[in-house]
Amino acid sequence: MTASSKQNTREGSQVGSQGNPGPAPKERPSTKQLQKTVAIVKVGTGPRQDQYVIHAELLCYYSLFFKKALTGNFEEAKTGLVQLPDDDLEVFDIFQNWLYKQDLGLDPSQCVRFTLLLSLWVFGDKVQVPSFQDAAIEALRDRTINTPRIIRLKDVLYVYENTSRESPLRQFIVDLYVWEGAIGESIEKFFEEGYPHAFIISIVQGYYAEFHRPSAKTVKNNRPYAQNAEKYHMENRDPMAATLPPGNTVVTAFPLYGPDGPGNKLV
Repeated sequence: MTASSKQNTREGSQVGSQGNPGPAPKERPSTKQLQKTVAIVKVGTGPRQDQYVIHAELLCYYSLFFKKALTGNFEEAKTGLVQLPDDDLEVFDIFQNWLYKQDLGLDPSQCVRFTLLLSLWVFGDKVQVPSFQDAAIEALRDRTINTPRIIRLKDVLYVYENTSRESPLRQFIVDLYVWEGAIGESIEKFFEEGYPHAFIISIVQGYYAEFHRPSAKTVKNNRPYAQNAEKYHMENRDPMAATLPPGNTVVTAFPLYGPDGPGNKLV
């Protein structure tokens, strides 16, 4: 690397030999087992670009995306360089910290932005790391319990533009609106403000499913996301469900509320 690139590098390890790391390990390599093979990941563009030097074994162990890039027949496997021009530095900072420490590294005393937590989940979906997505969901759950708040329109649009119909992240924000929002008073406003139709249908169906049952004398402690965030986890889910684009029908354990069931074409 050049001197300038070294100054602009966030290192996850000492720089060793680059290139194809070989087969991905079946078990998470310990710190002592990590070899010198590293990958360079360039994130962002222009003044908002940075590069990270990370043990390729860790990337390949956790991420199917990086495993395919670094061990397949792609240019990245030859050069050890992966470029992510459309991704955010703050998100990748957290991802790198999680790779090595299995911790998002978020300050529990700070009110973490919903937008950031949603972006972590979406990035985990892109690079195909279910356990990172699950960590993001747990952080979302904690953020919601500690400081209940409805997610803003721009965040709802972001989620619906960057996830598949069967996404548990969609289900999470639907459940959040069902339990925290005044659905009956604001449904027309949702249409006026431009919320996705699929989202509106889901929250209406969810609201009536939860609050129009004989046992519907519900309290806040019954909130599904507060009781058990594991229902939104990815690790025990069909690995293909998160990667199929909108329009494909996949019946999963996370049905969306919709008039025709989880396979209806709402988006």
